[in-house]
Amino acid sequence: MNDKDSYFHPFPRRLRLLFDETRVSQQEVADFVGVSRQAVSQWKDGKTIPDCYNFKKVAEFFKVPLEYLYGETESKVKENQALVDSLGFSDFSIKKLQHWAKLSFFDMRFTELLSKIIDVADFNSFIIQAHSAIREYAEHQLDLEQIGVRILHQDDEIQTMARYELGQRARALGIRTIQAEDLTAFYRQRAMESIGQALNEVAKQYYTEHRERLIEERLDDGEHNEANEQEG
Repeated sequence: MNDKDSYFHPFPRRLRLLFDETRVSQQEVADFVGVSRQAVSQWKDGKTIPDCYNFKKVAEFFKVPLEYLYGETESKVKENQALVDSLGFSDFSIKKLQHWAKLSFFDMRFTELLSKIIDVADFNSFIIQAHSAIREYAEHQLDLEQIGVRILHQDDEIQTMARYELGQRARALGIRTIQAEDLTAFYRQRAMESIGQALNEVAKQYYTEHRERLIEERLDDGEHNEANEQEG
């Protein structure tokens, strides 16, 4: 086994991550599993791997499924594996959804509201525009890293001439140029507009579905207030 390659294998990589997250010592794991601290160190560096029994003990210590240590799932919670593997949710996002399912506002659970937002067509546009904004940002940052040093050493006049020449060529081809950061901002703005339209659509649906009940509640509140004024 090549130590350099095995260092990045799923088990040692996940083990290092668990050590970083929990801040436990190698000795604590060694004492729980029943091995030496040196053995745990070698597992962590990918130099050796534990046998089946010790593998289970490591999973038990960190309270994670064996599949997580194997690198077969991104979930550290057994009950979440299906959602994590099929939908790409993180354990944290699932925990938030479970919490939101217990909360409600105007007789609508937070998760029900989220479901309605996802259902409307404009949400698809939001996802596409958000993805484009993220991708353009990443591409722009990569460009800055790759050419940043070279640009810093270029004369301002040379940079201006280069941009002018590029603009001239683009216009000759009937193409309009736009700065990468401006393109990122454009996609971000489109994403915000899309989610705003999605929220408007959900608000219209909510009003249509609950209009009669809302009218009754308003009438009841009016009668209650009128009764209080008469008593006063």
